Amino acid sequence: MSRSDLKGCTLITGFHGIGEAGYIATSYLVQAMEAERIGFVEVSYPPPFVSASNEGLVTPFEIYRKNNFIIVKLEFSPHRSEEAEFAKVLSSWAVRMRLRDAVLIGGLDINLKNGNHDFRVVSTRAYLPKIKRFEVPTLEQGLYVYGPLAVMLSEFEIRKFPAVAVLPYSTPMRADPAAAAIAIRNIAKVYRLRVDVTGLERDAKEIEGEIEMKLNQARRPMQRMYV
Repeated sequence: MSRSDLKGCTLITGFHGIGEAGYIATSYLVQAMEAERIGFVEVSYPPPFVSASNEGLVTPFEIYRKNNFIIVKLEFSPHRSEEAEFAKVLSSWAVRMRLRDAVLIGGLDINLKNGNHDFRVVSTRAYLPKIKRFEVPTLEQGLYVYGPLAVMLSEFEIRKFPAVAVLPYSTPMRADPAAAAIAIRNIAKVYRLRVDVTGLERDAKEIEGEIEMKLNQARRPMQRMYV
């Protein structure tokens, strides 16, 4: 995959954070946009899980494309020992491929909600000229982004690369499809994507149950590995 193939595209990705908002949003976008799988992310310690879909095998970390959008979907979280390195490598790859910008999807604990807005944003300085398009305040001072999403933002800031994190307020104790829908709806508005989130909102309970079942299945063997 050469630089010229991806130059000018927008990266969209999210991790398994608060409310699973990043994972739910990226998974839904892949399906709703009918994105094509164009690659994989290989790591030293891949999660020992795969699953099946109508299209075939689903591996832990996959790269999809639809027009000028590149979606990196993480079916599972990277191993704890290489979580930060995963984020650093993905950020470096986006810069090296000369992508236009990056949109990262995470979640904010709904208990921290202050005001009437359903989400907040935080961006690198290179993205600031465009951040007003989201029409919401930035993350309040004193609150922190953490985990691999924070690592990616730091890497993009160092490299003066335009990147924004979209952070819907989410329920921390369970998967929150409604929060993912908020993120998708606002990203679609800013980037002029035709994505209908009606199904995500309508089937929220079913989606929540499916994700919880998947995560529980994954936790059981992982718990045995670390005992």
